Amino acid sequence: MNFLLLGLAGLFAAQAAAASDSLVIQNVSIVSPELAVAVPGQAVRIIDGRIVEIGASPLIVSEGEAVLEGKGRYLAPGLTDSHHHVSFVPGMGAAGLPPASEYPELVAVYLAQQPRSLLYHGVTQVLDPAPLTGWEAFTDQPQHPDLLRCGEIPGPHDGYPLNQREGERAHAVYPYAVDTAAEAASVIARIQADGAVCVKIYLEDGFGAASEWPLMSDGTLDAIVAEAEARSMPVLVHANAIDMYQIALDHGVGVMAHGLWNWQWPDGEPPVVETLDRVIESGAGYMPTLRVMAGLADHVRPGALDNPDLAPVTPAPLMAFYRAGGADWFADELASDFPAEMPRDEIADIFGFGVQRGHQALGYVHGQDHPIMLASDCPGSPTAVNQPGLCTLYEMEAMAEAGMSPADILRSGTLTIAEQFGVDSTYGRVATGFAANLVLLNDNPLEDVAAWQEIEFVILHGAVIERSSLRAR
Repeated sequence: MNFLLLGLAGLFAAQAAAASDSLVIQNVSIVSPELAVAVPGQAVRIIDGRIVEIGASPLIVSEGEAVLEGKGRYLAPGLTDSHHHVSFVPGMGAAGLPPASEYPELVAVYLAQQPRSLLYHGVTQVLDPAPLTGWEAFTDQPQHPDLLRCGEIPGPHDGYPLNQREGERAHAVYPYAVDTAAEAASVIARIQADGAVCVKIYLEDGFGAASEWPLMSDGTLDAIVAEAEARSMPVLVHANAIDMYQIALDHGVGVMAHGLWNWQWPDGEPPVVETLDRVIESGAGYMPTLRVMAGLADHVRPGALDNPDLAPVTPAPLMAFYRAGGADWFADELASDFPAEMPRDEIADIFGFGVQRGHQALGYVHGQDHPIMLASDCPGSPTAVNQPGLCTLYEMEAMAEAGMSPADILRSGTLTIAEQFGVDSTYGRVATGFAANLVLLNDNPLEDVAAWQEIEFVILHGAVIERSSLRAR
């Protein structure tokens, strides 16, 4: 028989497997969130991008089938990052708006590398809660993770995030504005017709201790939640402060799209535990997004661009732009809220307090066995160091620091998200009938989160991609 044998090295062999409609992975240990331990000596057959057979190795191979030898390796489901913004450029912001729009060639370089950087770190699906209007630039790339997306409903015209944009430009960026409760049904119907699987809303009355921006009315919020639930569309809420969490919970919002790191409270001890208990009792999804505050701290800290982890996921022209000061405007903006003489390291440490609170909140919620979703919010604010894929890895490492086990982290980035968004018959497991979006690792991710740095191959709908081929140039 004319077998196409793939070793575990060699780009040519990997490309040959990618061209085949049928692939057999032999002698591999299977890791999946429903399994307590890795199952060794297994084989997996993939046809037309789906897993069709799993059994003891070796499986019989038909003529023309590609074979990937997995001895000593671990096959796991590809990760889903449930909070990644495909239309934003680190260090620049939204791709179609200033300052990003002033550098179209750099933006094009970034958008071409972004999906490759995600795949490099084993992310084969992303959920974008706020894709704006430029998400097609992501799916137009030849290799890209599968994209799930929400329809984003901003707050009042003088509230967040519309107050961060100007006039007509704001309406172009946020096409699903709802001004009254009566408009909720038609807008959410349009969101669903446009292919979104969820709805995102905003509860943000100001950053930090500020509380001056208007919020969506109770009636409008109730109408949005009711209409979305009627269409089986989860409602995600931008909220990271105690009072905003409480409003969201009062109205039955289904997913907290940020961790609880803002503990500002007007009088007495902030009711952090009581608020988190309400999250747990309600069954609301919890996205820690620990990289938001950590990314702000890193961005303002001198020397952050010297991190060697940035090189595989950051295109060289973009890194040159950063080193020439192209993203310093945002560091200056962050520093402007502090005394002019305060060293940048000290400012970074202050942002670190938010990081610590986010870790504490996650540790408490996870300690109550509440489901957690892997969610990096990359790039979050225009932070140059929050590069795609690397954000996800760092989010997992932060989850481990907060007390989550490697097995719990695997589940958070696979089956938990799939169940939350109703795609758990397609994603999240190594099982027959599931999409063949997989990673082949040299170490066991059930034992150490560091295993996610030891990816050998990414398998995207059955196509085998050697990890080294995904590096930024």
